[in-house]
Amino acid sequence: MTPGKPTFNSTIIFSLFILCIIAGSCAGSAPRYTQPNYPLKHPVQKDGAIQAHFKRARITVDVFPQSGEGFIDLAVRISHEPKQWAKLEKWNGNRKLQVGRKINVPYDYLNTSYRLKAIKQLFPQDKLTSIGWEHVVTYRGETMWFIADVFSGEGEQYPIIQKASKKKEGQAISIGEKITIPVSILSGEFSEDLPEHPDLTFSRDEKGQLFAEYKLKRGEALYSAVVIRFTGRIEHKDVNSMADKILRVNGLSDPRKIPTGKKIKIPFEDLSDDFASEGAPDKVVSVQRERKSSRIYVILDAGHGGADPGTMENGLTEDEYAYDIVARTKQELEKKGVTVFLTVSDPNDGLTPRNKSTLINGKKERLNTSPSWKITDGRVSVNLRVYLVNSIYQRLLKQGVKPKNIYLISIHLDSLHPNIRGAMVYYPNADMRNGQFKTSGSLYRRFQESRGKKILFKAADNRRAASYSYDFSRELIRVFKKKRMPVHKVRPIRPFVYRNNRKWTPAIVRYSKVPNSVLLEVVNMSNSKDLALLKNYRFRQKTAQAITQAIL
Repeated sequence: MTPGKPTFNSTIIFSLFILCIIAGSCAGSAPRYTQPNYPLKHPVQKDGAIQAHFKRARITVDVFPQSGEGFIDLAVRISHEPKQWAKLEKWNGNRKLQVGRKINVPYDYLNTSYRLKAIKQLFPQDKLTSIGWEHVVTYRGETMWFIADVFSGEGEQYPIIQKASKKKEGQAISIGEKITIPVSILSGEFSEDLPEHPDLTFSRDEKGQLFAEYKLKRGEALYSAVVIRFTGRIEHKDVNSMADKILRVNGLSDPRKIPTGKKIKIPFEDLSDDFASEGAPDKVVSVQRERKSSRIYVILDAGHGGADPGTMENGLTEDEYAYDIVARTKQELEKKGVTVFLTVSDPNDGLTPRNKSTLINGKKERLNTSPSWKITDGRVSVNLRVYLVNSIYQRLLKQGVKPKNIYLISIHLDSLHPNIRGAMVYYPNADMRNGQFKTSGSLYRRFQESRGKKILFKAADNRRAASYSYDFSRELIRVFKKKRMPVHKVRPIRPFVYRNNRKWTPAIVRYSKVPNSVLLEVVNMSNSKDLALLKNYRFRQKTAQAITQAIL
């Protein structure tokens, strides 16, 4: 098949959190790739020491390798994307690492922990307050755009900071002046707990091939503890293929007979690109929802339909159960005064939830385009949904609706490795988008939503969508757990998965301009326990209630 919320922590919690960063106790041990030791020509830097610099409205940071540390180790310790370790080698002049010899790296290369260290070093008078981050201008050359870019992740947010700081457009700022970055746009790294690094070490074999190594703990299985967690593979075929490869690499034959404590080698190229960040976006903006005072608008998308049934398991089809959950969610939301739009309609079943365990595949679903279209092709269906969703979104914006009060939720049911169960959420990370979405073919000229249309994406829009959608994904998973509904044990929120060794994000969210866009995989139909739950209409009703609660 196809395929919660940064909360504003108190000043006290944040202060304790900063202390824990400085003490080095917030994160697990960093992965290790050990190079031969080199002569110590410089004094050893204390753990995590850096030297931050400000020049021409740009921050760079000197980082110092630790004893026995290689480029892989260093990247995992300091970077949000450790698989980009080769950049460190380039910035170091392609020389071998030496303890005490610094490497100057851009601020954006750093993970949240090291960004915070750099900011606290450069701006020691800065602090978190009840209304946001209070920044004290310290250097000549600081601009509102620079401040917005660093503290919100979006330079385009500077007008909000100007207003909060009672500054006029174009008005100069001076050293010592206090600038307020409201919590509503404050990047999550300034108010959120930091992710821990995974418990990996690194080594090379005699041929020079690089491996990550993970020591199996008691009760852990190769599939979940290694393949699913670290490689980003979750679909049945891909998990089995990767498990077979890892077994061969380690000279093992039976995944059920691996002893506790065994070090499992994983080829470095097979690690998921986001293995160290656990799927979180590079920067997360804290979101103030204003739910009580604002009208909410939700676009509900029932996955598949018509000639495209989606996952089929024991005679049951994904599209029918997804549509039933959508019908129930629509009812629950409208009880709360939410305005709901549907991308799909079923003339056979209407919008009446069906309290049955077996839902017959009617194959009559239509997209609510203008004119409506009977779903006869899965690929065309996805493309038209992208246009339809963005058409609804643009119409709401023209009516004066605030972007953050608009949601897209696409409901699907997974078909993954049978060992996996529970809900998983996809969100649109910024680096998975192209600059535009456009289709070709005479068919698309028939519909008002797609006729001659091109959907353009700006970098700021992409970052905002990643922040808002990740925020909402966390809230969905939080509610599911609170209601004791099954959730993926390993990374239930993902910007992508791997299919045939290529990163993939569902198009319906990847190309949605709606700020809060998620694709919710409610259960895994290949798992017998999940399938039994899905057949229970009370569980489908509970799912609708959980989605509603997460929004409201």
